[in-house]
Amino acid sequence: MKWRFFEYISFMWTHYLKIAVRNLRKRKMGAVINVAGLSVGLAACLLIYFIVASEWSFDRFHPDRERIYRVVADLPNPAGGKFYMPSAPYRAALAIKEFRGVEDMSFFMGFQTKVTVRDKEWAPAYPSDIMFTDPGFFAIFPRVWLFGDPVSALREPFRVVLTESKARTYFGDVPLDKVIGREVVYDDSLRLTVSGIVKDWNKNTDLIFKDFISLSTVQNSFLKDIQGLGTETVPSQWSWGDNEQVFVKLAKGETPSGFVDQAEKMFREHLTASDGRKVRMYLQPLSAVHFDADFEDFYSGKAHAPTLYGLMGIAVFILLLAVVNFINLSAAQSLQRAKEIGVRKVLGSDRRGLIRQFLTETFILVAMSGLLAVLIVRLVVGNFPSFFPAGTAVPLVTPALWIFLAFITLGTTLLAGYYPARVLSSWLPVLSLKGYGGGRTRNRNYVRKALIVFQFTMSIAFIISVLVVQKQLRFLLNKDLGFARDAIVTIPTSGNYATRDRNILADRIRQVPGVRMVSVSIEPPMIDRLRGGDLDCREKGTKVVASERVGDEFYVPLFGLKLVAGRNFAAPRDDTAGFIPSRIPYGYQFPKVRTDFLINETCARQLGFTRPSDALGHVVAAGDISGPVVGILADYHERSLFSPIGPLFVYGSRRPLWGELNVQLSGGIPYATVLAGIEQCWKGVYPSEPFDYYFLDKTIAGFYAREEQTKQVVVAATLIAIFISCIGLFGLISFTAEQKTREIGIRKVLGASVTGIVTLLSKDFLQLVCLSFVIASPLAFFVAHRWLQNFAYRIAIQWYIYALAGALALLIALVTVGFRAIRAATANPVKSLRVE
Repeated sequence: MKWRFFEYISFMWTHYLKIAVRNLRKRKMGAVINVAGLSVGLAACLLIYFIVASEWSFDRFHPDRERIYRVVADLPNPAGGKFYMPSAPYRAALAIKEFRGVEDMSFFMGFQTKVTVRDKEWAPAYPSDIMFTDPGFFAIFPRVWLFGDPVSALREPFRVVLTESKARTYFGDVPLDKVIGREVVYDDSLRLTVSGIVKDWNKNTDLIFKDFISLSTVQNSFLKDIQGLGTETVPSQWSWGDNEQVFVKLAKGETPSGFVDQAEKMFREHLTASDGRKVRMYLQPLSAVHFDADFEDFYSGKAHAPTLYGLMGIAVFILLLAVVNFINLSAAQSLQRAKEIGVRKVLGSDRRGLIRQFLTETFILVAMSGLLAVLIVRLVVGNFPSFFPAGTAVPLVTPALWIFLAFITLGTTLLAGYYPARVLSSWLPVLSLKGYGGGRTRNRNYVRKALIVFQFTMSIAFIISVLVVQKQLRFLLNKDLGFARDAIVTIPTSGNYATRDRNILADRIRQVPGVRMVSVSIEPPMIDRLRGGDLDCREKGTKVVASERVGDEFYVPLFGLKLVAGRNFAAPRDDTAGFIPSRIPYGYQFPKVRTDFLINETCARQLGFTRPSDALGHVVAAGDISGPVVGILADYHERSLFSPIGPLFVYGSRRPLWGELNVQLSGGIPYATVLAGIEQCWKGVYPSEPFDYYFLDKTIAGFYAREEQTKQVVVAATLIAIFISCIGLFGLISFTAEQKTREIGIRKVLGASVTGIVTLLSKDFLQLVCLSFVIASPLAFFVAHRWLQNFAYRIAIQWYIYALAGALALLIALVTVGFRAIRAATANPVKSLRVE
């Protein structure tokens, strides 16, 4: 009995499938339009799914990740608001290690440097992200160890653990066990012995470091004098440089609030801010490191969580557009199937059977759309890799993908197939055999019109959003920043302490034809993060947290910075003044430095001077560096336009401990020729190291790469929405024209013009587009206004943006509808009147 039942079910669905295929072949145009809309919509959803899933996957693979936190802090800004610090000093880390409830603690300092292997015949310099850390790092973030011991590998000074990929890079095909004990030289100064090799992580992580150097190396080398690591157990000073990081793993059952209570007690007992400010230390979950833009560090690739939510919203809207398009087209075809439905009902088909039949047809179309969507994804990924953020994985054969696709397919089948199936199966057989619907045509027309309005509302909202994003990006890239950025090349210099070589290179570059000026500095005028510290004016009794730059006497004129009072740095009379040895011996004592300072207008005001020029002559200090204020710089944008102009100081030095060369090109000679000459100078000073450079204007444009990607996504979403809306509109006008074939023929015989017939067919659709514009405008304004709040400097959303979007949408609809309407209006009326 059971076997017969299953045999009957199998026969029934096979019958449904055959009829569905036959009906789809009979109505090819409708099937193609539906598949095109759904496949593009599903492909867009899949692409956004991969982007969002990849961003959310960062550092979620670590064991016990819910118990891992980064120690962060914030500090009240005297000018208002807060400074957020993603760091903690070494002295605080020593105290944190003893906190109740802390299972493991790791302190590390991260740097970007170059690495050489001296036992090679030719020793190239490899760029690398390195960290100085302790064994606690591998306790919190476990690795698979190929060679070495996680407990002892970083216990001794002058030891380094490499990832497998780095070991291959440095030593080539040498067996990994032979790499242990080999020597690696960091920054041409620090000789280390390889003590372990670990496997690379093959998943997304912000912890990009691949060279792990024992923290005791800092404490037993010249680096101690630079980093200031001591053995005190309390934070006698708070360093908020982002290269010092502390991660903790809490014991099971412990909460971050317990940590905060102990941190506050530590600060009350040991730290008193001279200006009354209070440092607040707390814990940031590991899962938030990738998204929290308040804490600017040097290694994590920040993702913007609201943007990801926006992407998910776009995916939902695009899928809804595709589904609505499917529903609308299927409902519009209902009159063409009226007689078929009547015959089926007369022959005994019940309503459930008809619904199953129509759902089967819908499922076939959706399944075809899903497979086509996967193909589209593959083509897009292969041909447009720049569309995706770095680290985005696009696996097309994983169970998660096909479960996701199956869920969307089944959901879309029910949403897109049930409404037309229910409407079609509800018609009365007598009316169906006469070619009419079930007497509720007007209601269905209202639903159809509402769905058209929804489609074009989303399309117009996307168009307005694209125009706003494009205008804001153009504003960001073209705004006067207060300094020169064109034709300026920045050259990172090798060897943190090779100051003599850097200045020799600068002098040689000045002789290259096509070079106007060269400056040695630490950081160009504008960077994408806050780098600075306290600037103290003891005479005034005030202190401000300010951005910091270091430059020579060419820094101000090269970048076109404006002085509103005072003077620029003076050229030193003694070219060896303040010279730091190229190779710093262990125990070398760095002297306190006295030099000239330039501050900007905002800094002068926040230091308490009514007029910025009143600050001239006052002595200020930034740590061990002090000197008089000799000049006041006009305010310029020292950070990206996400942030308002803040206080800034620049102190003079021709021989900073690290930095870069800034080269201003004069023009008249091709840049390629000038750069070739600069490269020859580089090879004369650094023969074994690769030449690298970047143009400042391109670097500044890179600050807004995330916004550029947002624009690309919105543009793609807009094109998809317009495509889906247009093919839906084309399908509807086609079915309308076919439905009114005889009416059109009669009107033409009676003398109606082509214009009149086109107007008859088009006016309802164009009125719906105008209604969509009215609805979309306030919706788009709300979304665009919220997005613009991310910027300290932004455009005003002007009326012509809406007018342009509305005109564009109307033009697209007019072309889509007009093309099909003209064809119907110019058809031979004799053929039209022969239609049954």
